[in-house]
Amino acid sequence: MTTSKLTFMPMQANDLEQVNAVEQGSAEHPWRAAHFVDSLDSGYICETARIDNLVVGHSVMMTAASEASILILTVDKQHQRQGIGRQLLQHMIDLASKTDCETALLEVRRSNHRAFNLYLSEGFSEIGIRKNYYPVGNGWEDAIVMAMELKTFSFNPANPPPTIGKTTRKNRPGNG
Repeated sequence: MTTSKLTFMPMQANDLEQVNAVEQGSAEHPWRAAHFVDSLDSGYICETARIDNLVVGHSVMMTAASEASILILTVDKQHQRQGIGRQLLQHMIDLASKTDCETALLEVRRSNHRAFNLYLSEGFSEIGIRKNYYPVGNGWEDAIVMAMELKTFSFNPANPPPTIGKTTRKNRPGNG
């Protein structure tokens, strides 16, 4: 676990070199730098996770028609398994809940069990499958489509879950 404080800041054009380095070094099929430029230019919600001003993660979310779609969430390979992905996801959901969006959506590779379990533990539910959505090797892999009703989200930074990485829905209101 890192001892430095994790902070979140909106992604800026001058962050793109660090963001792209994280993306290229951590994702199996990374976004190209142009995807991040287009996301910034389109006014999407683009956030970075930082430790001591070093970008260690990033996420991009599009909002439209009362839905917030998390398009990407990546944590630097050297900083994975430290709760950063969970905190970045919570941050993005918190931002979405402050808009007029009612639902948060995302897709996850069928083979990405860690991410799938993280999303389940944070309140997402599986709502469908996108067949042959992600490239893999010489073929394609299905995406699991997941959703969360934002009115059920209740993250309080002053009272985080007791153990990062072990969060359950049990400590959420209404999940007694």
